[in-house]
Amino acid sequence: MTQPPADILLRIERLLRVGKQEEARLLLMEFLRLNPSSARAWWLMSLTITDINQQMDCLERVLLLDPENELARERLEMLKSHPTHMPSVNPFIALETAEAEMSGVKGSLGDAPASPAWTGPTGAVPASESHQPAPEPAAAPASGPEPVLIEPAQNIPVPRKPKKASLFIGVLLAILVICIISSLATYMWIQHQAQVKAAQVYSLQQTLEVAQNLTSIPLPTLIPTWTASPTQTTLPTAILTPTPKFTPTLQYTMNGTLRPSGLVGPVMGLYAPDFSLTDLITGQEVKLAQFDGQPVLIFFFTTVCSHCNNEITVVESIYQTYKDAGLVLLAIDTAEYKTTVEAYRSAHQLTFPILLDPYSIAQSAYRVNVVPRHFFIDTAGRISYIGLGEMTFDELKVQVEKILWLPPTPTP
Repeated sequence: MTQPPADILLRIERLLRVGKQEEARLLLMEFLRLNPSSARAWWLMSLTITDINQQMDCLERVLLLDPENELARERLEMLKSHPTHMPSVNPFIALETAEAEMSGVKGSLGDAPASPAWTGPTGAVPASESHQPAPEPAAAPASGPEPVLIEPAQNIPVPRKPKKASLFIGVLLAILVICIISSLATYMWIQHQAQVKAAQVYSLQQTLEVAQNLTSIPLPTLIPTWTASPTQTTLPTAILTPTPKFTPTLQYTMNGTLRPSGLVGPVMGLYAPDFSLTDLITGQEVKLAQFDGQPVLIFFFTTVCSHCNNEITVVESIYQTYKDAGLVLLAIDTAEYKTTVEAYRSAHQLTFPILLDPYSIAQSAYRVNVVPRHFFIDTAGRISYIGLGEMTFDELKVQVEKILWLPPTPTP
């Protein structure tokens, strides 16, 4: 049996990015026939099918093979939150159908051996399965009572005429059956429309972004949400020395399109809400929008929070470790005086930017009721993870490397 090439899953992901879900699904079926224990292949299979129940079946297999896969667990819980009334179909049925069709093609070609889809040129896949609609069951014709023959006294067979009451009951039953069938058909159509609408919640762009977090492959611009028109500006960067000095750096500003308000909010998978706060050191207004296209860690804290004090040196270590890799760290102090925050910064020798939120504007936008709180924002501007409470260096490191698209590194 021909083994798939080593990069077959990468080729399948490229097909997904260009919208060729049917071709990717056929490749995955052949791959899973040879490698049924591949959690990554089952994850990709869940992205190529539209039936929610089949997607949940694939995600449950991912969790069975990889119980630590949090992305699959979160997506499975979100799919379960959309109730469906369509019957669940095992994804192996499509695989058996494809194998039967392949066997029929092989018989029509004689002894020519059938080759897997990946042995051809890149992107070549076998013909898609033909799905024949199931024939509708024929309604049983309503029939009246059979005539009963009796023997009269003269021994002449005479048929008994049906009573009017029996005919009336038969008509009522026929009308009732027709009404029930019509109601069931209407109900099934409404449920089908609801399922189709629920299945469209994840667009292709959202599905590919979820696949990014699993495969650690940078996503090219497939469906642009903004048009890049770089303008070169010079911004001062403060160097923490006894005599402040400023070194000009280059920053590119992207003029992006407005994001739909329904996709903005402090929830994993949505775009992070924008804000405008004052920088503690420079006194300039800082907006989240000016860091579009960069990985950002937002850290909410206060100087009187004991858990924040325990974690503040860990946050500084994370900033020093990953700032050269492109990490943007924005620490937001909520509802405190500027002098208090300045003294706190000097006492702990902090170097990362601290933004002042004296009126709790950003705190309200991100629904922060307890500190510390962490929001990890990827390069697409979406919240990939929310950290509640105090986090260790290793916990911060895992999430930061995800938004930086860095391969996981062992902790020394």
